[in-house]
Amino acid sequence: MNKKMMLIACVASSFSLTAQAALPSNAKLSLNKNNIKVWTYQDVNNPVLSYKAETTLDYPMERAIALVLDIANTSKWAPNVAKAELLSRDDKKGEFIIYMVLDFPFPLKDRDMVVRGKMSKDNNGLVTIKNKALNQGKALNTDYIRLKNYEGDWTFQKLAENKVKVTTSGFADPEGSIPQSVTNMLVEQQPYQMLQKMKVELAKNNKLPVLPEILK
Repeated sequence: MNKKMMLIACVASSFSLTAQAALPSNAKLSLNKNNIKVWTYQDVNNPVLSYKAETTLDYPMERAIALVLDIANTSKWAPNVAKAELLSRDDKKGEFIIYMVLDFPFPLKDRDMVVRGKMSKDNNGLVTIKNKALNQGKALNTDYIRLKNYEGDWTFQKLAENKVKVTTSGFADPEGSIPQSVTNMLVEQQPYQMLQKMKVELAKNNKLPVLPEILK
């Protein structure tokens, strides 16, 4: 059961709240190790726990952003993402739409979702990528359960030439008859694992794509 719930909880950590916003008063620092902090809290509008996680990476900010935007290779480092496909991208508007398939263990059905992302950079150089599930954009596939209630953000803050603060936050309703209490119990583990894998991928991947002009 724990393995199943860990996979479900990873939905939110594949990409809601603005990550730089103040945490609510009921937020709990659930995990703090290896330079990664994870807070979890209950939002009255969502049955599953929301989370916020942050770390600092010893890489240029542009490389960390490029990794997240390199959709074709998302499955190499985002936990349990079986497939990620870029459906459209408009660099002038800073928008993109992606399709993802999430690998769940048998006998559970795999999940899929269509996500719209919005990229922006403010006057202080803070880069934000906001993601939200769409109800359209890809035909339903009976092999999967479509996730429709998902939001998640990334933010990137440059601290030095080779140091960036990365924050991710979000929530996702896994759909289906799965105990919420067990799902919530393991939400904190997924963003932690993702940020750990992000470090590993940055260390070995030197062929990341160029950033869109809107983020330069």
